[in-house]
Parts: sequence; C-alpha cells; structure tokens
Amino acid sequence: PVRCLCVSKDGSLLISGSSDQTICITNVVTAPECPTYLRLTESDSGMLSGVCISYDNSVIVATATSGSIFLYDPTTPKPLGTHYDAHDMGANACDITLHDDRNLLATVGADYLAKLWYVDNYKLLPYTTLSGHSGQLLCCKFHLLDQSKLLLFTGSYDKTIIIWGVESGEKLHQSICHSSFIYSIALHEDQLVTCSSDKTVKVWSVGSGKTKTISVIPTSTQETLTEWESKQVNNWLSRLLPDHPPTKLTGQDLATIELDELIDSLECREEKDKARLKQSVCLLRAFGGIPNEFLCPISMEIMTDPVVMTDGHTYERSNITEWLSAGNCRSPFTNATLSAKSIVSNHNLRKLIKSVFFLD
Repeated sequence: PVRCLCVSKDGSLLISGSSDQTICITNVVTAPECPTYLRLTESDSGMLSGVCISYDNSVIVATATSGSIFLYDPTTPKPLGTHYDAHDMGANACDITLHDDRNLLATVGADYLAKLWYVDNYKLLPYTTLSGHSGQLLCCKFHLLDQSKLLLFTGSYDKTIIIWGVESGEKLHQSICHSSFIYSIALHEDQLVTCSSDKTVKVWSVGSGKTKTISVIPTSTQETLTEWESKQVNNWLSRLLPDHPPTKLTGQDLATIELDELIDSLECREEKDKARLKQSVCLLRAFGGIPNEFLCPISMEIMTDPVVMTDGHTYERSNITEWLSAGNCRSPFTNATLSAKSIVSNHNLRKLIKSVFFLD
C-alpha cells in the first residue's frame, strides 16, 4: 500500500512512498505517465513512513519505521545521504521548509520527539529537539505565520496538537483536538486541518500561535443508529436473522419505537428470534450504532474473528495475518514488534459483536 504522499511547492512533482520501500516521483506537468523510482537502502528493514521535497526540488527526504532518514537527489535512484537511528523505535513523518535561506527539516517519531535538522549537501546537521507530547508523534507541518513567524505543528497519539516556535524552541500552545489519534495535518494560510482515527476531520483557525475550531467534518462511513436508512436496517437484520423479509423501518425507528411494539412490527413468530431481536436492539441503542471497537483498524470493517496482538490492539484475524505475511513485523499503531505467534482470539469482543449482528 501507499503510505505517504507530498506535492512539490511549485505543484509539478507528486511524490509517494510505498510499503515495498520505493518512492515514486511523477512529473504531473511534463510526464504524468512516466514516473521514476527511488529505493531505500537494501540494509534497511523499515517501511516508508513520510516523504517531503525541498522548495527548489533539489532534495527529497524520506523517513522509515526503522528510525532512519534518507536524502535523495530526485534524479538518482539511491540515497546520497542516510542518517540511521534518527528516532528510537521509528520515524513517522517529515516536513521541510526554508529557514535563513537553508533547508530546515522536521522529523517526528515513536520516541515522542520532534527533531529539527539543517540539510547541507545531503547531510543532516542537528538544529534542536522538541519534547512535549505524551505519546508517539504521527505528523508534522511547518507554517509561516503573518509572513514572519515560523511555527511547527505536531500531532500525536496523545490526541493533541502542539504549536512550536521554531526560533525559540518553545511550546506555544497545546490542545486536545480529537478523541483519538491524530494521523495527519495540513495548513493553508490561517487554517489548520486535522484528521483522526475518531473518523473526523476538523478545520481550525490559526492565530497568534493558538487554535480555534471553526468546523468539524465527520468522515465516518458507519452512521449512528438514528442516521440508518432502511438499507442499513435490512443489512443488520439479514445478518441477525437471514430468513427475515425486508422491512421499511429506519434507524430512527429502531432507536425510538417502544421495544415490544418494535418487535411486533418486525413480525417475528419464533420466541427465539424475538429474544435475539430484543437483545440486539437494546445493544444498538446503548451503543448508538456500531461502536468503533467493532471495526478492524486496518480495514475499518466490522470484525467477525477479532484477535488481540501484543501492541494491545484488536484486529480482524485475516487482516493482521495478511499484514504480517507481507513482511510487516511492526504494529500499524505503535510500531512495536509483532509476531504471528502472538495472535490471541478476543473471545469477549467476538461474542459481543455476534450478539448484535449474527447470533447463532
């Protein structure tokens, strides 16, 4: 899969990084059908986690889950500079900007740190290290405020955004912006956009080094119960009682109609089926729809065979097995080392999911 993406400042180059350790460069202006490819060093076992390109398109930087940073000339397939173990437990993202007419690079990682480097002739010169998050950092972006003050924004596993003053190295502002991990951020003029595993995109107004929310855009494909149309109701009903005929009821009906009246309107004859429906409807009402815990974090689909890994997260068995079979030895969430031998069935969650969707 493609894991990271960036566009050159002049809009001519599209750079993407993949799990197969390749970087694809596409000139969308002159040769959109003829991409060129760069590769990580053969000795590096990590996956690409971030890419960025300098203002003059002369340097491409890539970060890897191994903790390494690679520097490329876009016309040369192999890196001209490599900085190994830049971040303990892995580097997760990067961004680059001009500072005092020099390329200034930001990298963030699983060590809870943001690091700034000057890029000089494909070598990294440490500038400063920023510490303030209580979880691994997942994203970062530079931003020039009022054409004069250079800021760095970092998003983290701890659900917060921190705004840093690059010149001073000070933490100017920190906010809990989401109810789950913040995976990506983008900036344009005075607006900050954040996206999270809580399935929302939020738009913030940036001023004086602080943030103020101006819009929340839900991106969940799993609607709340009251938002279900008849199609979703019938999908739930067909999994619970495969032989039951379609209904015109909506999620609003499931949420509000008195329970016995609702069961009667579904015209169930068997007492066993009525009991199943009552239990399932009660759970749906309690959860308000499909809980995030029912969804595999890899596919975002309802799990049927959930398993717990040593990173503490639960996945659909087939998805995490495929992840490991593809050569990924680290957690998609925490970058901790995983093993196929560590797969343990989550029986309690499986029973709970089955009680809502397909009792037997």
